[in-house]
Amino acid sequence: MTLHQPVGFSVTVEAVDPRTIRLTLQGVLDFESGDEFLDVVGNTLDAHAVEHGPALRELHMNCAGLRLLDSSGLAALLTLRRRTHPAGVTLRLRHRPVQLIRMLALTGTTEYLTACADGTAEAVGPGGELADEAGSTSS
Repeated sequence: MTLHQPVGFSVTVEAVDPRTIRLTLQGVLDFESGDEFLDVVGNTLDAHAVEHGPALRELHMNCAGLRLLDSSGLAALLTLRRRTHPAGVTLRLRHRPVQLIRMLALTGTTEYLTACADGTAEAVGPGGELADEAGSTSS
């Protein structure tokens, strides 16, 4: 299901199972779309919790379709992380485009944003992909 977003940005939500939700991000995550992004994801998390309780453990975000992420977009991702991490939910930023990799490196937020909720570090390979998805095109 694709939810309404400002022109130039969309989020597609797929509930995989009680432990996993997948989001596909498309377009520009910036000042204009950041609040809408947080609203959509927040509503998704709330609805998932009503249906499944606190079972959610991973929120996968396919970032391949992000054309641009500015500081407001990064702030939205960090806000999401502040909500999910204390609840034991790990963010998985998959298929990171170059501009996202650069933004995370420049701001020093890579490890913070991608840390596993259990306190371990995410294994990231070349190109910002998770080590277990090298060569994979799914999710």
